[in-house]
Amino acid sequence: MTTIKDIAEMAGVSVGTVDRALNNRGRISPEAKKRIVSIAVKLNYRKNKVAKSLANRKLNLKIAVVLHIHSNEFFSEVFRGIERARTEIADFGISMEVYRCKEFNPRDQLHSIDRAIAEGANAVVIVPINHPDIIKRLHRLNEEHIPFVLLASVLEDVKCFSAVRCDYARSGWMAGGLLRVISGGAGNALAFFPSLSMLGHRQRMQGFRSYLEKHCPKITLENIIELPNDSFDSYRIVQEELSSHPQVNHIVYNGVYTEAGIKAIENSGRQIQSIFFDLSPFTKQALIEGKISAAILQQPDQQGYRAIMVLFDYFTANVIPPELTIVESYILLKENIEELP
Repeated sequence: MTTIKDIAEMAGVSVGTVDRALNNRGRISPEAKKRIVSIAVKLNYRKNKVAKSLANRKLNLKIAVVLHIHSNEFFSEVFRGIERARTEIADFGISMEVYRCKEFNPRDQLHSIDRAIAEGANAVVIVPINHPDIIKRLHRLNEEHIPFVLLASVLEDVKCFSAVRCDYARSGWMAGGLLRVISGGAGNALAFFPSLSMLGHRQRMQGFRSYLEKHCPKITLENIIELPNDSFDSYRIVQEELSSHPQVNHIVYNGVYTEAGIKAIENSGRQIQSIFFDLSPFTKQALIEGKISAAILQQPDQQGYRAIMVLFDYFTANVIPPELTIVESYILLKENIEELP
């Protein structure tokens, strides 16, 4: 378990300075406080659970989690992290309610936000749809002094309490670098991305494209395709694109239904090297069996968990979080995850 002493050693400050930073008391420079809080978040620091539980049983606070879709593989993993956080905060008088909306439907998400506030939410964790009505409503949350955390998403010109996500542009850049390595720097590629109505998805796509333009002049990007939040249609679209581009020998797949992409590639009967995002059970098995070349793990469960715990730390210990917490992405190969002989 992480202690204040551990944080002090990493930050190069005294235990007293850490105590002042985490409890918002005494004089401390903003730079030092920001560094200490960032280290505490990364180390998953929690104060004594029993003492805090006794002190805060009468908090009676509610966190609303507002999603932009009903479900998919990626957000099933995000939700697993959210549920882990729910279990940890249950003894502290903090409850949690999840509001799911129709697929990328701003009107439905707006209704979910209003409903959450009407039902007594003291704070909101949201995966916002990039729409003027949603942005306007988030501005109103600020005016109402209701803290909200942006989860796994990006919105420009919106002041939030905190944001927890991966670095979308960098994950796209990583995909471009991986493609350069597995292709030897030459070939023909297709790239599939989820709904580009989400700014973060566009940043990932732009990062991928910019890497290829800068470093891979011999790789021809035949097409970039936006995939729906539907398994059957994703399979059909990948199959049609492969049929229309017989010269393609590399794929980058960031669709939310990985099984659809894997099956479409497998059923094409072609030798195609592929890079997938995140580690669904289908991706893991395909990686172990050598059906895909590599995966980029964006730690969706950690993103969900940390978004809730940012508010938990604020409510129980008055810890002001950093404006942005980046959850690191990792490259996975067969050798990372298979059992040793």
